[in-house]
Amino acid sequence: MNAREIAFEVLRRVEEGGAYASRALDAALDQAGVIDPRESALATELVYGTLRRALQLDAALAPHSKRALDRVDPAARVALRLGAYQLLFLRTPAHAAVGEAVALAKGVDHGRAAGYVNAVLRSLSRAPSPPSPPPADLDPVANLAVSESLPGWLAAEWIAWLGEARARSLAAAMNRPAPLVLRSPRRDELLAALRAGGVEARATQRSPHGVEVGGGSVEQVTRAAPGIVFQVQDESAQLVTLFAVGGLGDRPLRVLDLCAAPGGKAFHLAEILPAGSEVVAVEIHPRKADALRREAERRGLPAVRVICADGSKPIPGLEAATFDAVLVDAPCSGLGTLRRHPELKLRRTAADLPRFADLQEAILRNALAYARDGAPVTYSVCSLSRAEGPGVVARLAGSVRRAPAPPGFPEDALTAEGDLLTLPDLHGGDGFYAARLVK
Repeated sequence: MNAREIAFEVLRRVEEGGAYASRALDAALDQAGVIDPRESALATELVYGTLRRALQLDAALAPHSKRALDRVDPAARVALRLGAYQLLFLRTPAHAAVGEAVALAKGVDHGRAAGYVNAVLRSLSRAPSPPSPPPADLDPVANLAVSESLPGWLAAEWIAWLGEARARSLAAAMNRPAPLVLRSPRRDELLAALRAGGVEARATQRSPHGVEVGGGSVEQVTRAAPGIVFQVQDESAQLVTLFAVGGLGDRPLRVLDLCAAPGGKAFHLAEILPAGSEVVAVEIHPRKADALRREAERRGLPAVRVICADGSKPIPGLEAATFDAVLVDAPCSGLGTLRRHPELKLRRTAADLPRFADLQEAILRNALAYARDGAPVTYSVCSLSRAEGPGVVARLAGSVRRAPAPPGFPEDALTAEGDLLTLPDLHGGDGFYAARLVK
């Protein structure tokens, strides 16, 4: 399969099957076997670029189609977006962009769909330009939404919360690729091995356990640093763990991770806590809990104990007020991870935010019961909205107060209230919000 065929199949899985683009692309590239690195890079660009700019592409295609794009067969819609992305953003010659898109549509459907794709893209190719946004001074929300391919409701939310300038910078950053970041308890050894192996790498600025890899892959890291344990984990996610348990002293600690899968923060906790500590990792989904348990064993982390249970309800076998720290890395809309999951622009709606916030509040209230008096309960989300982050903390006003951030924690990642807030354009990592609370 060539790059366009791979991208087409991945985008169809995202559009038709609800797959995450990152997982679908990894699986497709693995299945493709040994291919030219340039083809792999092009497939990646086509998948992520098409999803990041999907709303702009739809707006550019709409005047050339007699049918509303949301009523078009999904495979044809994917072929149209793929062709339009190449025409508008990669400046691919029209004969190549259109011809490939038509061939892809023809391969999965009858000639009529291919003919439709051909007609729409050829019309677009005669005037290939993205839609022009309205003037920012007249309609800043619509300008931002059109310019950066954001849902209008999200553009409005970011401008209202962060201000127009910060919202524009954030939205632009979300349309750039996310870096490959690793976490390792042997960071210095990992850095030395990667540099010796010709892999560009540097220590992360704020997390003492992170390594940012430039232009490399996980496979290259494994080859360059055999035997050195590491895990792929964004720097902002690492900061959440440090925010949760920093400054608690050198004695053994008992820590509860109430929404643990896939395990990045639970394993990070086990790596950095004092000897003799215990991490109780709770996961509601049985298959994910089993995978978490197996991975902890594979990594040689006996401190991690996995329980399959619903974090919003009393946990069987756990006594109240018996943990020195609790982490609630809650299910959320994922709006802070749009660089890695651009398909969320197409899936999330404003109505999702209060639904997620309700679930987060239920889990957080349950979590408070398991903390000893004065023990920090850290609530975090990889999302950027007022409803899910500060709004959930506000719901608990009167029941909790904010605990101080750990001594020495990076001040530029803290809000005026002392909460953790990371933004891709400012901090390089994903967008995370976290609050450290005590009863």
